[in-house]
Amino acid sequence: MLSCRKNIGIGFATIYRTIGLFEKIGLITKTGFENNKAKYRLSEKIKGTLGEDNLILALSNNKRDTESIYRSKNKSLINNSSYSAGHSIKNEYKSHDDTEKINKIQTQLNEWINDINKIKREKEIMLEDVIEDIGSIDKIIQCHDSRKNNLIQILLDIQKEYNWLPKHALLYIGSKLDIPLTNIYSIASFYKYFNLEPRGKYSILVCMGTACHIRGSMNLLQRIVNVLGVKPGDTTTDYKFTLDTVNCLGCCALGPVMMVGSKYYSNPSTGEIKKIFGEFN
Repeated sequence: MLSCRKNIGIGFATIYRTIGLFEKIGLITKTGFENNKAKYRLSEKIKGTLGEDNLILALSNNKRDTESIYRSKNKSLINNSSYSAGHSIKNEYKSHDDTEKINKIQTQLNEWINDINKIKREKEIMLEDVIEDIGSIDKIIQCHDSRKNNLIQILLDIQKEYNWLPKHALLYIGSKLDIPLTNIYSIASFYKYFNLEPRGKYSILVCMGTACHIRGSMNLLQRIVNVLGVKPGDTTTDYKFTLDTVNCLGCCALGPVMMVGSKYYSNPSTGEIKKIFGEFN
C-alpha cells in the first residue's frame, strides 16, 4: 500500500482496521469487486466536501497484494480541502465513539435496574418466617377440612392473610392436599383477584372511567405517580402501597377519584395526597 511504502511503521493490520472503521462510521462504502479486489468509494456524507469520485480504494483479497489507488479529478480541490475534511472525519468519529459508549453504558444500567426490580419482585420471606407461616397455613387448610375441592377458598383465605399468594404457601398446599403445583398456578393465574407477586399493604385505585377521564383523572394519576415514585401496576419498595387503575369505582359524581383502602378521595392536590398517604401506617 502507498501508506506502507511511505511509512514502513504502518502495518497491513492497521490499514485494514482503519478501512473497516471508515466503513463502519459511514465515510466510505463498498461498491463491489473488480479483478478480485474490493472497491470503496467516498460516502454521500463527504462528497460535498471532497468532491465525488475523488478517492477509490482498491483492496485485494490477498493482503500482500493490497494496493491503495488514489485518483483525483481535481487535485487542487483535495489539497485545499484536506484539512477541513480531516478535521470533519476526526470530529465525526469522536462523536460516534462517544455515542456508542453512552449507549452501551445506558444498556448496562437498564439491565442492572431490571435485575434489581426482579429481585425485589421475587423476594421471599426469610426462612424463620416461612417456618412460622406453615402453622398459619395449616390452620387455614384444616378450617376447610383439607379437601381438594375447597382449594379456591383456601387460596382466598391465604391471600387475605398475606395480601398475596407466596410461593412457599402454594408449595405447601400442593404437598398437603396432593395437588400438582401447575394446577394451583392455573387457578391462581386464571382469577384476576389472586396476586402472585408481593403487593403493598394498602391498595391505591385510580378511576380512569369516562366521567373521571373528562374531569382530569390523568392529571390525578400523574400526581400520585410523582409522590409514590412508581407506575400503575407497581408496588413501592417498602411494600406499603400498590398503585392500580380501574375502569370505574362507582362514584362518578366525585370524579376524578382515587380510593385508598376503603376510603374515597375526590381530586386531591399533591399536598393532600402526601397527607393522605402519611395517615396510613
